[in-house]
Amino acid sequence: MRLLARARVVAARAADNVRPHTTEDRNALLLHADIALQGVVAGGAAAYLSVFVVRLGASPLLVGLLSSLPSLVMALLALPAGRYVERQSKLIPIVVKSRQAFRFSYLLIALVPWVVPNFAAPAIVAIWAIAAAASAFANVSFTAAMAEAVPPQRRASVISLRYAIHAVVTAATLPITGAVLDALPFPLGYQVVFAFSFVAAMGSVWVYSKIVLPDQVTRPRRTERTPVRERLRQVPGLLVEHRRFLDYVLSTGVFRIGISLPTALFSIYWVKNLQLDDSAIALVSMVNSIAAVLGYFYWGRMAKQRGHGPVLAYSGIGLATYPLITALSGSLPPIVLAAAAGGWFSAGINLAFFNVLLAVSPTDRRSAFVSVDTMIAQFIAFAGPLAGSALTDWIGIREALLIATAFRLAGGLLFFIRRVRD
Repeated sequence: MRLLARARVVAARAADNVRPHTTEDRNALLLHADIALQGVVAGGAAAYLSVFVVRLGASPLLVGLLSSLPSLVMALLALPAGRYVERQSKLIPIVVKSRQAFRFSYLLIALVPWVVPNFAAPAIVAIWAIAAAASAFANVSFTAAMAEAVPPQRRASVISLRYAIHAVVTAATLPITGAVLDALPFPLGYQVVFAFSFVAAMGSVWVYSKIVLPDQVTRPRRTERTPVRERLRQVPGLLVEHRRFLDYVLSTGVFRIGISLPTALFSIYWVKNLQLDDSAIALVSMVNSIAAVLGYFYWGRMAKQRGHGPVLAYSGIGLATYPLITALSGSLPPIVLAAAAGGWFSAGINLAFFNVLLAVSPTDRRSAFVSVDTMIAQFIAFAGPLAGSALTDWIGIREALLIATAFRLAGGLLFFIRRVRD
């Protein structure tokens, strides 16, 4: 009886620790539930989107456009989205509505092979590009909301745990979606995966809508509209005026070229060069996610001890191993090794990018600075995959991957030289 009573006490204490006591605790719990459902999407639709269009017969150029066109749309809308978010006192409704609009794309993609079977690949690329308009508003508003959802002293731990949860759920989902793809005929298996991802994505939106934030201080609406050219001319002055933000943009710009250039090449290399089936691709993605889980704990500990700047530098240089090992691989085992390295070092990049961006952005203009960073990042993300596809046609896919390796190394070194710190 005493043992049973003691067990009840321990269980009650554990439940009390899990139960949120403050609005900040509740927000953190909701953020973790939100990212868990996003992990289901990452192990489903997100993991197989480019593979899907390749199997539908897409050319390297079309696969490049799958990444490039959404980036162009987001780059063009980044500044307008930032201005719009700055004028809103309530951030959560913006995140929710824009996420809902974006995530309907998963359902539309699931229906494409039935609606336009002869033009399925181009139709998916078009849907993905149009959906990016909503994603532009979602990204800016989410970053601003994240800064308010939890206090700065808890932000790093909440973000690192979010990434870890995302990686764990993704790793757990991938074997299931891989089995579905193997069990069902093409393209029905992919349609089921995308439909299931749509349901999980809508669940994520519902969970996020329960977050409570204070109203943000809004910037007054200007009576005169500033021309687009004039707003673009203001960007260099904004960079020069805030040196820490400029250092961040310069260093991350070079590194992002190395990230975006091979975006379309990995799936092409797996499917066309190595002839990997869906089960093998699921294994590669699962190993990547498991390595990311371990990486988030390691890099999170380093960030607490030394700050996010060193994490950015070390993981940036390390992430160059992903395209390097891939370029030198001729079979599945080295690709699995490359995926493990990619997951481990990507965890550091994901953790550091977000925290350093928040640190170098002035609090009263955070939405504006986030939108500038988004615009620059998305222009690079637009040009990178197209450049990667062009390089593949010109000099070969392995050589293009090696060029991406060089840019990643250069970016990682710049993180040291430019002394990017949070």
